[in-house]
Amino acid sequence: MRVVAFAELFIFLRVAFGAVLFRNSLVAPLVYAHFLRQRFYQSAFTREAVSYADGRISATLGNAAVPPVVGSVWGKAREITMKWAGSVIEPRRE
Repeated sequence: MRVVAFAELFIFLRVAFGAVLFRNSLVAPLVYAHFLRQRFYQSAFTREAVSYADGRISATLGNAAVPPVVGSVWGKAREITMKWAGSVIEPRRE
C-alpha cells in the first residue's frame, strides 16, 4: 500500500505536468487533486507518503545552494494547498 500511495503522488505530478504542457486536459489535475484529497483523509499510507514527500522537498529547498525565491514559492504553494485540503465541504443549513 505504501508503493501505491507514492504511485498516486507520482501520477499527480505526471497529470499536472501534462496539463502544463497541454498533453492532457486542464481539468484533469483538479479532478485528480480531489481524488488525492479524499485518499489523504481515508488512508494512513497516503498521509505518510504526503508527509514524507513534503519533508524531502522542504529539506531540499532549505539548502543554502537553492535560491530563496524557490523556497518562498514552495512555501506559498504549500500554504495554499494546506488551506484547500483542510477546508470541509458541508451542505448549507437553513
